[in-house]
Amino acid sequence: MRLYPVFAVGMLAITDAFVNQALSVLAPDITSSFGVSTGTLTSLLAIQLLAVGVAPFLMSAVVRGRPIRALVSIVTGLVWSGSTFAISFAGDIWTLGALLLVSGLANGSQIALHSPLLADVYPPAVRGRVLALYGAAMPAGAILSPLTVSALSGWFGLDWRAVYAVLGVLSMLGCLSALRLRDPGIGRREEVTPDGSPLRSPTLRRVFAAFVAYGMLLVPAATFLSVHLKERWGMETDVRGLFTAISSAGAVVALVSFGRRLDAIFQADPGRVPVVAARIVACSALAFAAGAAAPVLPLTLLAFFTGLVLTPMIVPMVTLIMIAVTGPARRSYMASLFGVGLAIGGLAGAALLNTVEKTYGTAGAVASIALPGLLAGVLIASTARTIRAELVPVREENVNV
Repeated sequence: MRLYPVFAVGMLAITDAFVNQALSVLAPDITSSFGVSTGTLTSLLAIQLLAVGVAPFLMSAVVRGRPIRALVSIVTGLVWSGSTFAISFAGDIWTLGALLLVSGLANGSQIALHSPLLADVYPPAVRGRVLALYGAAMPAGAILSPLTVSALSGWFGLDWRAVYAVLGVLSMLGCLSALRLRDPGIGRREEVTPDGSPLRSPTLRRVFAAFVAYGMLLVPAATFLSVHLKERWGMETDVRGLFTAISSAGAVVALVSFGRRLDAIFQADPGRVPVVAARIVACSALAFAAGAAAPVLPLTLLAFFTGLVLTPMIVPMVTLIMIAVTGPARRSYMASLFGVGLAIGGLAGAALLNTVEKTYGTAGAVASIALPGLLAGVLIASTARTIRAELVPVREENVNV
């Protein structure tokens, strides 16, 4: 199995993680600098995610039927790297929001193009491990970014603006490593299927609803976890960054180890994948809630560590479900719909947490995300009854590759 394509696409994902992970670690410093609440910053992140979900529809229309997904992915990677660098010069919260919006529009290529591109590069028999390896790129970025933030802010004493300038340069260099990535063509592995609306599929409708609920867990947790560690336990930026990096290292190990197992599960019975995914979603939601309510720091860190390790494992499994029941020509559009669902959930989660925080504080706000997380698990599990009947037929030469 050639590793360069997944490495190149993964490197683009790592550079994307630079801005998002840094924002998570530096959230208290940024809100203090601009004199705004954590809820305001969370709302900006949710709006950015909405842009991530909307932009891919335009990108999907541009690349439809043409093998240019690799080129578009590289160009947009350079755009979000430039936005990362420009954040260091933001003079107010609205300028920061505008740059996050530009970055979000560019990030749309990651959701719309990366997974469909990998699905055409690699045969179905190895897609589980490929998606797991690609999924490991995000926590890998979550290792590199916080460690870089910790080193720059803790060891070199740089403020958050200087940190963003350095991250922008590193992100640009990472994107340049993907210049040899090529698009093999759309629909290389599967039989031709009708181009009907993807949301006619019961499986995809339920997974879309699950992504809305999952967004209510994912988006607020990224910001409020860091704020909780500072406000409740007095952990400074460098220590929070180190904890995030350790948690992400655990996620990378879990994903790399799980890839072959995911292929084996899918090949034996595709209906088992949603059940496993649902269990992981539920456990991650409960872990975040337990971390927020824990009375001592060791239990807090253990619970948050568990949640941060489990969360990155969800997307590869849900993506595998989506690819398995969606025709190649429609995968970019379906991935875009999933991005919108995630963004809608993020906005709803931000609104929920802002309301809960006023009454119960940050700990209560983080704990409240357990409910939509559990709902997401139930919705994903329900697709076990429909996925087998909706599988896209694979060309015979690719069945056992």
